[in-house]
Amino acid sequence: MAETASAPVVMSPFANERVRQWPAAHYRELVELIWRRHGLPTLIVGTRAQRASANAIVRGFSSEIVTNSCGAMNWRELVAAVDAAPYVVANNSGVAHLAAGRGRWTLCIFAASHSPAEWAPRGPFVVTVLRSLPCAPCSIGADLCPNGVACMTDLYPEEVFWRFEQVRSQVVGDAPACDSP
Repeated sequence: MAETASAPVVMSPFANERVRQWPAAHYRELVELIWRRHGLPTLIVGTRAQRASANAIVRGFSSEIVTNSCGAMNWRELVAAVDAAPYVVANNSGVAHLAAGRGRWTLCIFAASHSPAEWAPRGPFVVTVLRSLPCAPCSIGADLCPNGVACMTDLYPEEVFWRFEQVRSQVVGDAPACDSP
């Protein structure tokens, strides 16, 4: 699974619960960090209903950097994009589980609302990143969280990028390009 310039990083910034969604602004910054450091383009995947939300991530970037494909791919095309991707970055969602099950390098951004030991995608190429808090795991939901879903909002793009660098270094065989956050 070597890194190729022609295949974009696949990102799935959505989940079926808002509490498990890392903020769009954080995804946007991660896209920029990956592009600036490695020149890797990003393909945002999701449903037609998620297209407008994905626009908050892609707005202002050229199509060379990021493409919003939400609602534009059928299942076979999504599987093919995941299979071709050097890396998949996703919330704990169906796309993360799909990528893990297909043996792809997967960076799963995990909310503290669920236990990773129970719910994280499984596979030899899966790295999970989360902000563990004393209130975790919870089942309260994003709208009622007294901490403002700090498990996601306080998991900063630089930290996730550092984990991305760790994953990437395993693929390309070099040292991570940045120090620990």
